[in-house]
Amino acid sequence: MPEYQTVPFTFEKQGVFYFTRRVPSDLRDHYTSGKISFSLRTRSASVARARALKASQQLDEHWHFLRMHSMDLPGKHLLRMGGSRPIAMPGSPLAQPETEEQGISLSEAVALYLRLKGANRPATFHRAAERSCGYVDLLP
Repeated sequence: MPEYQTVPFTFEKQGVFYFTRRVPSDLRDHYTSGKISFSLRTRSASVARARALKASQQLDEHWHFLRMHSMDLPGKHLLRMGGSRPIAMPGSPLAQPETEEQGISLSEAVALYLRLKGANRPATFHRAAERSCGYVDLLP
């Protein structure tokens, strides 16, 4: 191993660069593993540096978002998050009653998708669709 690391958050295996980063201890309950690691699909150190820094920045932003949503802030239900309307917490006066105009839920949409497109597909197709839906359902 060299005395200095030329590309941060990476390691090299058979000439290919891989990104690796430990999940902070306060966010481990959001992940199935304590470490995030994947191939950067390049043998070039300069390309690996750019991709690793971008991935690291995205992770930092996401972790900041997770930390902000897990905090118990006074007036949190009044914060604007990407839209022009404030987010209403369940049970708050801003919460609107659910109506049929809102459409179907994500899990219902996935079930419909699997029923229509899942015929003669392997079990992995069904598991992947349900897993993806599960990831979205976990978001606050």
